[in-house]
Amino acid sequence: MRRTLDSCARAGLSVVLTLGLHVAPPWVGEVAAAGTYRDQAGGTGPADVPNVVFSAAVRDAVAKYLTELDRVVRLNSVAAIRVGTGYNGELGYPTGGTQSAADYPFWAFDEAAQTGAGLAQGASVSPMPGWTPGSPEWNGRAVQSEDVDAWFGWYTRSVADAVVWIVQTLRDQGFERDIHLPLAGRGTLPQDRRIAVAARLDGAGAAAQDGSLQSGRYYPEQLPHIAQQLTQVEHPRWGAVFADTTSIDDATAVSARQQSPPQDRCRPGDSERDLLSDPEVTEWSSFRWTIANARQAGLDVIGENPGGPDTPRTGGNSMTDSSDEQLVRAPEYARDCGLALFMWAFEDNLCGEPDALGAYARRIRAMKDDPSGVSDEESCT
Repeated sequence: MRRTLDSCARAGLSVVLTLGLHVAPPWVGEVAAAGTYRDQAGGTGPADVPNVVFSAAVRDAVAKYLTELDRVVRLNSVAAIRVGTGYNGELGYPTGGTQSAADYPFWAFDEAAQTGAGLAQGASVSPMPGWTPGSPEWNGRAVQSEDVDAWFGWYTRSVADAVVWIVQTLRDQGFERDIHLPLAGRGTLPQDRRIAVAARLDGAGAAAQDGSLQSGRYYPEQLPHIAQQLTQVEHPRWGAVFADTTSIDDATAVSARQQSPPQDRCRPGDSERDLLSDPEVTEWSSFRWTIANARQAGLDVIGENPGGPDTPRTGGNSMTDSSDEQLVRAPEYARDCGLALFMWAFEDNLCGEPDALGAYARRIRAMKDDPSGVSDEESCT
């Protein structure tokens, strides 16, 4: 890795580094009883995604790893570091590669989360220890909607706090450059949360079906919480913390542009709308929704495309624009949304196909000639 970074520096390329916490060696999850995520039925999370949300032992291992990584790689030699907790290095609990025993697994049923044994400093125990999603009773009384809503708020806030802890650990170890916070899709929408809570998180609603509910992604609360926590510790000389929407031109953009009027593109005033109750936001593209939430929270925003329909383990699916179409549309979306940076995801699509990189370069240069154009940065690494 050090040799690669040195080669990039000599070539004049900036590098954004992913820490790899979502592809950790399996032993990390075995350092303690709570080292691996557990769902409500006792199923285990993926072995390579350790329980950094609740486990003190896992956080200790992560902190030591980051110290060693800095010694070997010199983290301040990179332009930015991506920070996430989920299966693809994005904000959230794991959603793929799991050995789950539940139809709709929620990942907060390890010993630390339920009892406090081995709980990470600053993390909190479940507000309803022993309660499982879908259960109508807890401790001999009926479970009310407000109980479920409070539990889900704790669930989403806990994973947001883990992101804050990673950022603070990097800062404490001397990293002063930019931080990127990758955000998958649009997470759970407010109306989907209300439906799910009314059903006691038993699998009702679209958010449960697509996994965003179980992954704990609820940006209207998480992004302000993250921004507020980091504001208290960030230093003016340090780089910025960016929300990174990883869904520029995903399947929701395709459907949103078919609305009348189209709802795919960012518009002035998006971040000033009531994002919790405005019914129109359900028709927006996921990146428009995520960007509006990030800006309302006071975060700067960057973005990347989701990958083509045939790219495995990405946000692409059969409804997504092709890679060639994304070459045209994604940079335009980035420009229209005023992103600070646009990155092309999955370099195999860019560097492994004839003239794909050339076509991308021509597209960016043409947009640069437009006064409202975006950055002309491009690279294959």
